[in-house]
Amino acid sequence: MNQSALSRVENLIRRVVEEPFTWLGGASLDPFQLATHLSRYYDGPGDNDELPNHFRVLLNPDEFRIIEGELDIFQRQVEEYVMLMAGRRGYHLDSPPIVRFEENPLEKTHSAHIIASRIKEQFPADTAVYTAEIEDSTQTAILAADAFLILQGRQHIALDRPIIRIGRRIDNDIVLDAPSISRFHAQIRWRYRYFVLHDVSSHGQTYVNGVYTREHILRSGDVIALSDIYLVYGEGRDSLTDFQPTANDDEMDTTMLKPEE
Repeated sequence: MNQSALSRVENLIRRVVEEPFTWLGGASLDPFQLATHLSRYYDGPGDNDELPNHFRVLLNPDEFRIIEGELDIFQRQVEEYVMLMAGRRGYHLDSPPIVRFEENPLEKTHSAHIIASRIKEQFPADTAVYTAEIEDSTQTAILAADAFLILQGRQHIALDRPIIRIGRRIDNDIVLDAPSISRFHAQIRWRYRYFVLHDVSSHGQTYVNGVYTREHILRSGDVIALSDIYLVYGEGRDSLTDFQPTANDDEMDTTMLKPEE
């Protein structure tokens, strides 16, 4: 490597932090648990030029093989979770950090080594084909999840697109015609295998399972309250039988779903 190339590499790496990571239980590596650990690097407001934007996760070969079949999806999932959880800690990233997994025969089972670094610049890449492939795989994953909402205990609403906007205005995807609902109240966004609920209103009237939330990774059975309107989140057609309609004299018949364009 010549001197100019060496200098370029040195300029790319601002700071490198290396640390061990161990997860509990007998299961394989959980993306939520890893993302929670990585989000500690963004604990509170900080200098964007100093915080890491690249993580290498070194795994035992047996652990690596468990996720190898869906490695790209797993990596993007962790990246998005880190971005989401960093926001909860008070640090809002412009884009997700890069997370890459590698084999390391020296690592023990249920443990990993994390190398966090700050990359000053990104090399250009031709992303057009890659983006198209991601969009196709995203839609396939959404349809496979077969997620839905049960509105007010009766109405079934399929979640079949990456972004679902909910609010009182007619240009939302799910229109809730009630004075207690904000014009733009909430969004449900797909994040690699999971839908995430985002409160986008200014009133703070979004709850999941009775707890106020701004962002929440949805799990089947979650009860969402948008002010006084209730929705239950579920996945899979078979689970429809788990949700029984409830008697509710205040059932909102004025809910409208925006048709596909």
